[in-house]
Amino acid sequence: MKKTRKLFTILCMSLVLCFVSINYNFQVAYANPVPSKQQPEQPSIWALEDVQMLSIYDIIDISMFKEYQSNVTYRELYTVGVKLYEKLTGKTVSDEDITIDDIALQKAAYKLFNVFLLDDNMNVVVTRKDVVDVLYNVIKKAEPTFDYELDYSLTYDDISSMDGNLNGVIYLVSNNLLNGIGNNKLGLENSCTKEQLFALTKRAYYYTIQKSNRAAKGAFWKVSGGKNTVYLLGSIHIADSSIYPMNDDILEAFDSSDALAVEVNLLDNREGIAYMQQKMVYSDGTTIEQHVSKETYEAYEEAMKSLGVLTKEQYDLLKPWSAAFTIQNLQVADQSIQAGLGVDVYFMSKSLFRKPIIEIEGYKFQTDLFESFAPEFQEQFLQSVLVKPEEKEENNEDVDPAIDSMDNIDVIAGMLESWRTGNVEELEKSVAYDENSTDEFTKKFWIDRNDHMYESVLSYLNDDSGKTYFVIVGAGHMVTNAGIVKKLEDEGYSVEQIK
Repeated sequence: MKKTRKLFTILCMSLVLCFVSINYNFQVAYANPVPSKQQPEQPSIWALEDVQMLSIYDIIDISMFKEYQSNVTYRELYTVGVKLYEKLTGKTVSDEDITIDDIALQKAAYKLFNVFLLDDNMNVVVTRKDVVDVLYNVIKKAEPTFDYELDYSLTYDDISSMDGNLNGVIYLVSNNLLNGIGNNKLGLENSCTKEQLFALTKRAYYYTIQKSNRAAKGAFWKVSGGKNTVYLLGSIHIADSSIYPMNDDILEAFDSSDALAVEVNLLDNREGIAYMQQKMVYSDGTTIEQHVSKETYEAYEEAMKSLGVLTKEQYDLLKPWSAAFTIQNLQVADQSIQAGLGVDVYFMSKSLFRKPIIEIEGYKFQTDLFESFAPEFQEQFLQSVLVKPEEKEENNEDVDPAIDSMDNIDVIAGMLESWRTGNVEELEKSVAYDENSTDEFTKKFWIDRNDHMYESVLSYLNDDSGKTYFVIVGAGHMVTNAGIVKKLEDEGYSVEQIK
């Protein structure tokens, strides 16, 4: 297996946007329909974004995301408190699952908060003040160097009736983490609903990560020197919770922008999805077995049987390139890395009903790209995702050891870490390719697409709209000497990396 083919496997998986959901689209079109289920209860509108982001941060077990208007119990509050501390510090308070093990939760609550959580109190409803105190203590324990001596006066009408220590209340209010309930009241004696707990937990986590300078920095640049300002954000199309939250510089630039430009608009592209689904499969009566070698097909069939998602009739229809993407997506289906956490998807979701989304390439463009590769190269792509670990050593004569020693998940995890820390140099090493190569893959996948994206950015910089554009394309297209950033610098534009 050659280095080029290995890189092709990894990079296509993480840097080609329209195919990160290829498995989902195939199953929608061809697999047996899934019976509809009753829609779960949703949070209130005011809490929706906070609850969604809390789920992305992967702090608490997904089983807790229900019954949002119910009152919080001590069991739920201390479960969230322990989990928040573990997420902020990377330390383990309990080796047991405190979500389902009350004894483990009691031990963890005592260890972390010096609280005796008795059996009789587990289901007692907590107040908003209880929640504030727990979150404040978590922040103090996780970040003891923060300044907690604040000269701040609370002006809410119901504060005078409160007894006890108000340091936590002052800290959360002064840092815009805790808001009133209306009529100039904080309602600290009121019971706390689960959606209120989730919103406060999300804000506490976001605040602590930003203040401790641990928010993801990304591959992010500001471009000036034209008629308009353009922000460039290099994306990893599949990601995990480690890149959230992103730092305020990225989020504020997005909020100030007038339009979002992406490779493919995944939110509104029925025609493009239908086109991709059509091109993924053979429509001439042949199957993949007739287009690849016997050895490749046998390995492919074995892989599909072991994955157990598609039937033989379904996976035999797939073309080699779409078969490779399907296998890759199925292989990571149970991993923390997923398309739904990708940088593009996140910002497209934030743009919904807020700002226009401009499509630079589109489903058809990217589908046609893989359709255009020679049959031999498409089969190599499929072969590269079928190689078993024990077979790597037999075919590693010209494989880069730094790459071949890791599987796809490990490599993408490394790219995400480089992205999170804003280490563009390391990210560039991950996607390094020969800019002077004339081989089919390098020219079509990198050089031609870089040129097309660069021309799009130039048009945003120099149109007469007076708009600010926020551009997101695969990070590999931003870096290297053939990338968008270098091209803009060579053209005389000011390109500043922000991190």
